[in-house]
Amino acid sequence: MWCLLIAFKFCESFQSSSRNLVHSPCRGIISVATNKRDISLAASLFGKKENETPVSSSLSHTDTSIPTRVFRIPVQSIKQGGLRFALGLHLIGLQNTPDKGSWKANEASNSVLHMSFKDNSAMLSITLGDDGIFFDRYGKPSLPYLLQESVILHSILDEINSLANEGDVEEENRLLRLQEESGDAIEEARDTLPARKA
Repeated sequence: MWCLLIAFKFCESFQSSSRNLVHSPCRGIISVATNKRDISLAASLFGKKENETPVSSSLSHTDTSIPTRVFRIPVQSIKQGGLRFALGLHLIGLQNTPDKGSWKANEASNSVLHMSFKDNSAMLSITLGDDGIFFDRYGKPSLPYLLQESVILHSILDEINSLANEGDVEEENRLLRLQEESGDAIEEARDTLPARKA
């Protein structure tokens, strides 16, 4: 009984002193949670609340730095420098599709080409890897972007098909060779696009 009375008196004196702490100049360093909201706030500083949404999943739909994979063309071999130059020239030729200044081509690095649309809603990124060509989209694409991106991608797929399969160049000298076991990767990529080839 005495223990309970002493504990009760201690709690009363602690609460009154904690009220003084809240008004002291040191409250930024020392704080005492006096209500449920403060307790939950303090708890969230030291650990995740049970009903809290993970940061990565809440940002996945809004973070424009996270790319969306459009498709991948698997390759057996690639001559990165020559292919980058050939595709870069092709992209420069597409800058006025459908109107003058609609797209802007940019070489981001030795293995990455960018194509940005005039409304700045999104950007197409083409990465030339050892085992494939990766097409990714950055940003929040507008409807005009998506429709025009399909036109651009169909044209790029035509160019890749031409470089890989057409002309009199011997197979070992081609800028890229597609993986035979992957099937018709170019046509499969076309099928993923919202607009069909004209």
